[in-house]
Amino acid sequence: TMAAGSLQLCLHFLTACPASSASGRLRLAVLPEDRLQMKWRESEGSSLGYLVQVKPRAGDPEQEVMLTTKTPKATVGGLSPSKGYTLQIFELTGSGNILLARREFVIEDLKSNSVSRSSQRPLGATLEPTPSLVGSPDLEPPGALAPSQDPPTLGGAKSGDGMCLGTGGREGPAQPTPDLEGPNHARTSAGGRGKPGRPQFRCTPPMPVDMIFLVDGSWSIGHSHFQQVKDFLASVIEPFEIGPGKVQVGLTQYSGAPQTEWDLNAFGTKEEVLNAVHNLHYRGGNTFTGLALTHVLEQNLKPRAGLRPEAAKLVILVTDGKSQDDAHAAGHVLKGLGVDIFAVGVKNADETELRLLASQPLDITVHNVQDFPQLSTLSGLLSRLICQKVQGRSPRGSPATPALDPPPAPTRLVLTQVTSSSVLLSWSPAPQPPLKYLIVWRPSKGGTPREVVVEGPTSSAQLHNLTSSTEYLVSVFPLYKAGVGEGLQGLATTAPLPPPQALTLAAVTPKTVRLTWQPSAEATQYLVRWSPASPKGEEERREVRVGRPEVLLDGLAPGRDYDVWVQSLRGAEISEAQGIRARTPALTTPRHLSFSDVSHDSARVSWEGTARPVRLFRVSYISGKGGHSGQTEVPGNATSAILGPLSSSTTYMVRVTCLYPGGSSSTLTSRLTTRKVPSPSQLSVTELPGDEVRLEWAAAAVSGVLVYQITWMPLGEGKAREISVPGNLGTAILPGLGRHSEYEITILAYYRDGARSDPVSLRYTPVSRSPPSNLALASESPDSLRVSWTPPSSHVLHYRLSYALASGSGPEKSISIPGPGSHVTIPDLLAATKYRVLVSAIYGAGESVAVSATGRTAACPALHLDGSLPGFDLMAAFGLVEKEYASIRGVAMEPSAFGPTRTFTLFKDSQLTRRASDIHLATLPPEHTVVFLLRLLPETPREAFALWQVASEDFQPILGVLLDAGRKSLTYFNRDPRATLQEVTFDLPEVRRIFFGSFHKVHVAVGRARVRLYVDCRKVAERPIGEAGGLPAAGFVMLGRLAKARGPRSSSASFQLQVLQLVCNDSWAEEDRCCELPASDPLRVGREGEDACVWAGLPRPPTQGRIKGGAVGAAMCLLSPHLPCLQGEPGPPGQMGPEGPGGQQGSPGSQGRTIQGPVVGTASPRPVPPPPPLAFPPSPSSPSRGFQGTAGARGSNGERGPPGAVGPTGLPGPKGERGEKGEPQSLATIYQLVGQACESAIQTHVLKLHACTHESTRPPMPILEAPRALGTSNKARLPGEGGHGGPHPGDRGTGGGVFSSPGAVCSEWSGHG
Repeated sequence: TMAAGSLQLCLHFLTACPASSASGRLRLAVLPEDRLQMKWRESEGSSLGYLVQVKPRAGDPEQEVMLTTKTPKATVGGLSPSKGYTLQIFELTGSGNILLARREFVIEDLKSNSVSRSSQRPLGATLEPTPSLVGSPDLEPPGALAPSQDPPTLGGAKSGDGMCLGTGGREGPAQPTPDLEGPNHARTSAGGRGKPGRPQFRCTPPMPVDMIFLVDGSWSIGHSHFQQVKDFLASVIEPFEIGPGKVQVGLTQYSGAPQTEWDLNAFGTKEEVLNAVHNLHYRGGNTFTGLALTHVLEQNLKPRAGLRPEAAKLVILVTDGKSQDDAHAAGHVLKGLGVDIFAVGVKNADETELRLLASQPLDITVHNVQDFPQLSTLSGLLSRLICQKVQGRSPRGSPATPALDPPPAPTRLVLTQVTSSSVLLSWSPAPQPPLKYLIVWRPSKGGTPREVVVEGPTSSAQLHNLTSSTEYLVSVFPLYKAGVGEGLQGLATTAPLPPPQALTLAAVTPKTVRLTWQPSAEATQYLVRWSPASPKGEEERREVRVGRPEVLLDGLAPGRDYDVWVQSLRGAEISEAQGIRARTPALTTPRHLSFSDVSHDSARVSWEGTARPVRLFRVSYISGKGGHSGQTEVPGNATSAILGPLSSSTTYMVRVTCLYPGGSSSTLTSRLTTRKVPSPSQLSVTELPGDEVRLEWAAAAVSGVLVYQITWMPLGEGKAREISVPGNLGTAILPGLGRHSEYEITILAYYRDGARSDPVSLRYTPVSRSPPSNLALASESPDSLRVSWTPPSSHVLHYRLSYALASGSGPEKSISIPGPGSHVTIPDLLAATKYRVLVSAIYGAGESVAVSATGRTAACPALHLDGSLPGFDLMAAFGLVEKEYASIRGVAMEPSAFGPTRTFTLFKDSQLTRRASDIHLATLPPEHTVVFLLRLLPETPREAFALWQVASEDFQPILGVLLDAGRKSLTYFNRDPRATLQEVTFDLPEVRRIFFGSFHKVHVAVGRARVRLYVDCRKVAERPIGEAGGLPAAGFVMLGRLAKARGPRSSSASFQLQVLQLVCNDSWAEEDRCCELPASDPLRVGREGEDACVWAGLPRPPTQGRIKGGAVGAAMCLLSPHLPCLQGEPGPPGQMGPEGPGGQQGSPGSQGRTIQGPVVGTASPRPVPPPPPLAFPPSPSSPSRGFQGTAGARGSNGERGPPGAVGPTGLPGPKGERGEKGEPQSLATIYQLVGQACESAIQTHVLKLHACTHESTRPPMPILEAPRALGTSNKARLPGEGGHGGPHPGDRGTGGGVFSSPGAVCSEWSGHG
């Protein structure tokens, strides 16, 4: 079983069983409750019995259970199933113990095996020692006992008794087993004093033995238990033969100081020794085991004490506690001199210390019992083990110990370097160096000795931790192999403990003193005592111990002298006192008391602060008649305090006192008289509907007013009326005031202290107070409203405007507008929210009634100045305008060749980002259109990027448009109300045109259920989409962000952008005409009767289905091949252009006329370049073109016309050579202009080539001609071939248009290459 955390092993010996059951080997079997049954083969011959030994292993304390029995069977109970044990079985014979079997086991391992494993050793064989005995030099095979000796049993225990021993060596109560009683079990006397029932054990050592008992006689044993110790000693001595040449016994009792009771040679017979033990007296004292072992070495193991050189030397230590000094050193010296030490512990003995002191093997020399009565059970076993140990020193063992006659001793002991706690010893070494020196010192007047062991070659030693001002007797003994030599002795007196030095008053306050001093190197503490420097100061003496060389003395009285003494402490030692006198300063009082801010119920009292720190200022006041008083406290750094509440028109006595950490100062006093209670002020009257007015006033006082009394009566005849209102109000409604009488209104205040203010009066005459009219609200922006009204005819001081949410859920706010004003803008409103606004007029005599109106802020701002198109201009929001772009990193601007629109290039990783709250995108409605005009560049990445997107604060996409150059697709995405991302992708052939390097305008029209895509104002496709969720107020808006990018500083794509807008409807794509694109049709009309657009500076185009003639008509005709061309009206004169180069001179011809022939051919569906205008107007009756006339005189040069229209962008040309490095902005602009010019020229030539290759199937094309002047050539010229006197672009277009065969045009074009 387990009890109190200790394992208890219980052995129950079973009845004898037949010898055949052993079958020649050790068998183990696990019984219920984890009991272990063991059986072994019965020995042959004359056996005295068996000794069973069970020991825990695996680091547990080496405790064992040993019992004797004659049956080859036993059962062990109470074992731990998981712990390992060692089992040994010995045969007891007359000549010694013989090991029969040894086995290590674990209960759990035995239970896991289906067949019990067994271990057998040949009878009489000896095995290797147990792990606890390995390496023990004293372990030898057991010696033979004398034939007359009894087998060893556990002393004092009857044969067959069961015994439980717990870990730690404590014995439990015996559990007798009656069925094991019998004549086969040996018995041993309890104390050795009784008569044995059969021959007892006797030990006759083969050599002389000097045995010294070292007995603990400290106070912890007590008189009753000391008698049991004496019985134990007698029982141990009883088996040995005492006498010369045999066993000698000496005994020393130790406590505070060891005392030799008798030496080895004191008694020659056993009876004398046992009688001396019986008469041993108990001394009492402390437990100094180390000092006792030193005493044995110095006094008992000497030839003069009877020590025999040839004898085996043993010391048997008996103690019940832990040593109060170092016993290990002395024990080590004794064992080194060949002395065997047995250690017996009782009750509270320290087993670890016993194991350090005892000799090897420890399982023989160390014993520990739970209490003194159990010593009787140990005596017999200890006698046998001592006998066995002596047998080991037979001639088979180690050689005999040499004689202990000491060689010459050291000389000349010198004691120097004496301090209060140390002494340096030095001596002249002996001619033959000893193994070691034992140094012992003690106070010469008595006290506990101390010792230290140093190596033999040493000739000096330093003694530490001495007591100051003490004389010490110091002894030095040489230790040789043969014993202890003669020692040296000397006297040394330690110096006094040094007192502290340089006492300094570090800080002194009225209540404290901080004292410091130089530390004493040998002090561990300091004693500080202080008292007032007065005859009776000793009665108030106080003291404190500190560990550092400083102290803070508090609780002192201000303005007193104190004597302070400091002494060094080291344990119980104390030095001389060092003193100093300190005076605490007196506590100062505040000065110059003054009063300010005196009112009827409060006042501020001020004073000058003190030089010394003050904890608090206490301010008290009491009225002159004692009926009213109060008190307040303020921090020590304050210089003023507010007194209140006070009574009006009352005189007070005010006192101010300084409160220091240790007390209070004297008090400063002064007088204060409060003022009379104030009256209400700033009376004003406001007319209300009916016969009521509102009276308003400023409070008479911040607090203290109990009630206001208001009286009004008409002047002349009439009855006065009166009301009362609470003192916390500042307004009251007065009823019953007619509109045709003048009134006097009076108000006064009553206070809580019973005082009454002076009355204040106001004369009121009703006047007409008209409100403003025509109140109107208009939204200026998503977060503002413009409020306007018509002022009344009367003079208005100012207007009060109040506004709040129309739902009534928010607070009402008010602003004031000066009287001359008639409008105001309310900023910082919620977008798309309805507000209620009230405006009233404030007159000198009051306020008019308020007029109200409701209005809603705009959901989107206006893109056009006229407000016709609501939406967001993201180009301006991102600073992509001419005046702001230069401050943006990674952006360049280029002028457009087709109009005033600017082209902005966003270079790689420009990463344009704005906060959504700055653009107010939260007001974007679910139906909207994303409009952008862009061109993708060769360096635009092939991976998908968001041309424009709205992202959350953690940069997760919410709304935007993705372009994927790799897939040639466009994707619109948004989040639904559940915050799930939904996408619509377009990858039709019309979409792929966006990625071919030209400018294209794209509309993404988002409805509530569908998304429509327009490319260059032509609808491409329509896709369904789910409901969209709202946009957050917080987040970011970004341009060009790569789809795979994450985080705030991510990569972005490179592209060119001219337009980026968010229109707040989904119908703008049907109305827009893409005027910005040069290849678009400018004649597509929008609203009825209005032109959709006029681009590139062209005049207003016609609204009919045909194109008229003229230069403008020619340009329009070229750009709109699907409409027939007719002569147009003369356009306005263009601006003077630069002078063009002169043309080639034509040959002179006769004057003639041109006749218009019949119209032949068909119109071409594609535009072709127009010929130059003719000199004469055509004749409608002429069937064919007339003959060329003679050349006329050269005409004068015409004025330079305006620049012509730029054609569409052509295909990119070959890469040119690298030019010189210049301004990046200028180069980009030049490249853009050159590229646009090239695109225009290439498209023009492509159109011409297209017309020529399809002339057989095309209808007639309109050819624009202008009338020729007289004498000019009638040769038709292509644009750019003007000669001298020919038309210039700046000429006013007046010619008519004719139809010509496309073949003529093609031949002319082909003739010019």
